[in-house]
Amino acid sequence: MASPDARPVAGAAVEECTREQSLDLLRQTAIGRLIHTDDAMPAVTPASFTLDAVGEVVIPLPTGWRADLMDGAVVGFQADRFDEQTLRGWTVLIVGRSHTVSDPATVADLRDRGPRRWGRQPALGYLRIHPEFVTGTRFGS
Repeated sequence: MASPDARPVAGAAVEECTREQSLDLLRQTAIGRLIHTDDAMPAVTPASFTLDAVGEVVIPLPTGWRADLMDGAVVGFQADRFDEQTLRGWTVLIVGRSHTVSDPATVADLRDRGPRRWGRQPALGYLRIHPEFVTGTRFGS
């Protein structure tokens, strides 16, 4: 049975995006969700991020995470932006293998110019996700 609020939105087309369009959409925001496992259970963690020059997602590692457990893991990353009044917006999902950033010069550069961290503590490290699978969808375009 349909919800009383489930009614079609005039002009609410759904458009699939190319890989490049999807990466361009990601550049419009700085917050997303890291999709991973925690003790073999699915987990989703909000995360600040940036895209580097080659389109890889770079995330500061949350306090308390063991970077070695994330190194080489297949993870997902999703970010989106929606207007709740018009139901227009977009969502992008990336799936790929994650790697911890270990080069001291790169870590120092990310601390200076990388993704902003929530809170006052500096990032303990960074996770880089190579986008092997990228999907994006625009809603209401």
